[in-house]
Amino acid sequence: MEHQTLYRKWRPKTFDDVVGQQHVTQTIKNEIKNNVCGHAFLFCGTRGTGKTSTARILSKAINCESPIDGNPCNKCATCQGIENGSIMDIIEIDAASNSGVDNIRTLREEASYTAAITKYKVYIIDEVHALSRDAFNALLKLLEEPPAHVKFVLATTEANKVLGTISSRCQCFDFKRITPEDIYNRLEYICNAEGIMAEEKALRMIASHADGSLRDALSALEPCIASGREIDTEFVSDFLGRAENDTAIELCSHISSYSVTGVIECIDNVCSRGKNLSPFMETLIRAMRDMLIISVSGTSKSDFDEDEYERLTAIAKGFSTERLLYAIKVLSEAISVARYMTSPRTVFESALIKLCTKNNDISVDALLSRIAELERKIESGAVNVSSPVNTAPKKKTEEKKKEEAVKPAPKKEILPSEFLSKIKSAWPEVLNDLSGSILLFTALGNATLREEKGKLALTFPDDGGRAFCDMVQDGIDQINDAVKAHTGLDANTIARLESDFAFTMQKKEHDPLDDIMNLPITNIE
Repeated sequence: MEHQTLYRKWRPKTFDDVVGQQHVTQTIKNEIKNNVCGHAFLFCGTRGTGKTSTARILSKAINCESPIDGNPCNKCATCQGIENGSIMDIIEIDAASNSGVDNIRTLREEASYTAAITKYKVYIIDEVHALSRDAFNALLKLLEEPPAHVKFVLATTEANKVLGTISSRCQCFDFKRITPEDIYNRLEYICNAEGIMAEEKALRMIASHADGSLRDALSALEPCIASGREIDTEFVSDFLGRAENDTAIELCSHISSYSVTGVIECIDNVCSRGKNLSPFMETLIRAMRDMLIISVSGTSKSDFDEDEYERLTAIAKGFSTERLLYAIKVLSEAISVARYMTSPRTVFESALIKLCTKNNDISVDALLSRIAELERKIESGAVNVSSPVNTAPKKKTEEKKKEEAVKPAPKKEILPSEFLSKIKSAWPEVLNDLSGSILLFTALGNATLREEKGKLALTFPDDGGRAFCDMVQDGIDQINDAVKAHTGLDANTIARLESDFAFTMQKKEHDPLDDIMNLPITNIE
């Protein structure tokens, strides 16, 4: 006897057997029972959700000699003939290999002939979106005014590619992805019927891996059965590559703790098992996505199993929302770049090291991620913003501030060294006053205090300092007010990059143009 694969052997025979599509099958059953069945149907949905199977059941039900509640009886000669393919009035066409206008013209000619045995001639056109535009136009007139003895069932995985003029002449049904629970129940039923012992967790793992396709689940179950081994969690995990989930979750943990060594070891582990890094990185992005949803809403519909989900929930506490968004962006860009590289491993390792290095990346997204991380630590009490400045004298009372504010400016001119020294002495108190603004406080924490022409110059490194200069520029008034309150000096603060400041000071020390401008002017007789 010829061997049949599981998905063919257990293909549904009635509408009631179709898994997870009750919203479609119940409607079609009612039409058949009430004898109001349409002449054209369009079934849309992802692979393995039952589109072609439902089309075949429909072809049997409308031609069945003794239908049962809208279902085919599967016992009469017509049902059995359609099932075994001996009745030629049910024509299945693969549009991908018959996409030309000539193929549809031939179909139109054949459709004019009545059915030889059955009541209705049924054309099942699979992957109908593959038809050319001319072929669609040739099919259009036939769908608009079909012969009374012809029914059409069009199936597609890409409904957006079907012309609106075609879909508007059909009854359209959307086939949903089948839920993991429904797939698990079907797998359990089949295993019991076949006398196969399988662990519940192993079957649930297969159901989750199938991504809503029952056919994919049965295709994955079959080699597990053929291996001759017990279908347990460990075997199924290795067979499906679910071990990569554990590695991806471990990698998330290393990224959370900024462990470059741990990240490199994980990549070595994946490569040593001969796995392709691109799918693994997509698994890592899925893990990051789940942690992002968890951090925002507290829960997530995840493809990971229960134990893995709990681990992700615990790791998510070590990430801020901004950092997760930044990580997903960096990893997605790495996948895009790696497609064109002969050594994708280098791209992925560089991206992961980037995520584990706090201060090297000066992009806006990275700076926002670091600021959000600082805010989160301050809110949780892990960082005390006043701790760096506790060594300074206690904050002066409001009365003393007011007294100092109204003091007349000293008659003696302040020397540059005294000006800078006085501000530096009061700088911890100035920082404490400005700690309420996270952006400004962060920028000032990276500044070097200098004096430039009687003004307070806050200088920053050329590498990444431009963003800090902008932050200081936005808070100039606050800085000047705080300095005035604690020193009585007009700071007239300016923000500079180190290179700009060095150039200004060099020019100040000696400018040859000044020598020329200072030459005495004499009258020429």
